Amino acid sequence: MKLSGLYTEGYYEQQVEESLRSARIVLRLLWNYLRPASVLDVGCGRGAWLKACKELGSSVLLGFDGNWNSHTMMVEDAIQFMSMDLNQPFLLNDKADLAMSLEVAEHLEPSSSSQFVECLTQASDAVLFGAAYTGQGGTNHQNERPHTYWARLFVARGYVPFDLFRPFLWTNKEVAYFYRQNTFLYCKEGSSSYDSLKAAGCSELVDVGFMDCIHPILYALKCRNEIGFKEHVRDIVPSLSRAVQRRIRRRHNPLDNPLPDETR
Repeated sequence: MKLSGLYTEGYYEQQVEESLRSARIVLRLLWNYLRPASVLDVGCGRGAWLKACKELGSSVLLGFDGNWNSHTMMVEDAIQFMSMDLNQPFLLNDKADLAMSLEVAEHLEPSSSSQFVECLTQASDAVLFGAAYTGQGGTNHQNERPHTYWARLFVARGYVPFDLFRPFLWTNKEVAYFYRQNTFLYCKEGSSSYDSLKAAGCSELVDVGFMDCIHPILYALKCRNEIGFKEHVRDIVPSLSRAVQRRIRRRHNPLDNPLPDETR
């Protein structure tokens, strides 16, 4: 079956609204530390995450995805869209301030995983990355992996993971659970992005094994054997979630910091 038959208009109708709502929350948190002028989204879909970047002040918006999408389908006219096979290598002429690829790598051929991470790290010193965890389930998920699998590919290239989002968004139901569980920021050690995070008091994850925590919603879905993004189940809150909440209460929450007027 052709991939265009999988990623249909109906697929994106369900996905775009949820993605845009999630992107606005996740990226606003990221913007407390980085303010990228140029952003590349690899596997951009209809461009919801790039639209959220523009709302926060990014001026150069680059989107790569398959030929079932096009510039006319983007939700933001400023997006410079390029159609390509993401299983093949890609290269930017100039590095972007931020590259991102969220809930995309699980759709790729397993053999292209290392090459895909190599291309992302060549594209930017800061990579916002998340991919479906093993057993998450979804349309054409053929490459689901533990987070540690991807982390080791980034670490081998001199990038370190920052767990910026889960401590603050773990129980935020306005953000889709798979973004809450799967999203990390990787920065090239010694880069300006890395230095900005360290100067703001952020610490990279020393033990990448902690990345393989399972969100309660995914756990409940697996226990009920009802894998799917649109399932409505009651959250269970294990000890990990309670520990994260205690951490949130002890720490200053950067979401409470208003952004300067020019970035709103």
